[in-house]
Amino acid sequence: MATIEERKQQLEKKLKKMAEDNVVVKPVTVPNPFDPSEDTEPSLATSREEDKSSEEMKTAKEERTDETGGEEIGNTEPKRERKPRIEKSGRSSLSIEEYRSLYFHPIRSQMRTAFSINLETLQNLRNVLQDLGERVSIASYIDNILREHLREHQELLNNAAAKQRRKTTITL
Repeated sequence: MATIEERKQQLEKKLKKMAEDNVVVKPVTVPNPFDPSEDTEPSLATSREEDKSSEEMKTAKEERTDETGGEEIGNTEPKRERKPRIEKSGRSSLSIEEYRSLYFHPIRSQMRTAFSINLETLQNLRNVLQDLGERVSIASYIDNILREHLREHQELLNNAAAKQRRKTTITL
């Protein structure tokens, strides 16, 4: 039989081992080779590893360009072309007073929800309100714009929806 001291040592070893089981040791970071610090010189081993990794990156990139027929995959985002706005000849242009009465009136709603909007669009709407000196919330302005848009295109949208669902989509 083991003595009490030996048992305590065994228990301590097992506890240390158990404590180290799920510990992830952070790898030693190598400073950027393009910006070496003054104190440390890059070792030959790290520079060899960097050379290998850069060569692997080049070959992988070449393989990807071969597969796509010379086009690079890194920039797969399609370029959006802005379509020119087509002005309807049947619509008369609004005066600023008509625009104000149509879009710059406050709306009080008990049922609200949050949504995402493009930052550029949001800034444009803020600029309009600020430059015209309107004292209406941006939420009311957006709501008025959307409601007017839906009123304007209500018939078109309901007819398109009727072909698919056989019921009206917009009820204003």
